[in-house]
Formats: sequence, C-alpha cells, structure tokens
Amino acid sequence: MSIDPVELRPEQSFQAERWVRFIRECQDIEQLRDTAMALVQQLTQQKAANAWMASRASESENEKLEVVAQMIRQTSMGEKNASDRKI
Repeated sequence: MSIDPVELRPEQSFQAERWVRFIRECQDIEQLRDTAMALVQQLTQQKAANAWMASRASESENEKLEVVAQMIRQTSMGEKNASDRKI
C-alpha cells in the first residue's frame, strides 16, 4: 500500500503564494512580526487539530479491529464446539 504525498489544492497554493509575496514585499517590521505571530498561532492550531483527527481515526480503527477479533473468536469457538460434538 502506497501513500500519496499531500498535495495542496489550488486555493491553498494561491494563499501560500500570497503570504510569500506579502513577506517579501513588507517593509514594516511590526506588521511582519504581527503576521508571523498570527501564522505561528494558526500553525499550532492546525497541528493540534491534525493530532486530534489522527487520534480519533486510530481509535476508530482500533474499535473496528476489536469487533473483527471478537467475531473471529466467536467463529472459532463455534467451530470448536461443533467439532467437539462430532467426537
């Protein structure tokens, strides 16, 4: 199973290019500082959201695997009981 690299949607690429141009052209250090702080806050929030989503996805996958394991155990027990009755 291969995992495709994350690709930016066109609007995300456009937004990133906007920020790059703003940073390159900005001459006001206070404005740059404020922008950097806002971007750091946004990045931190995105990382927290990504971690939460990954955790939830993992929990969901674990729950599915537990259900499958339980079904396998029940099937195995049913087959064992059936073979015991034949003897």
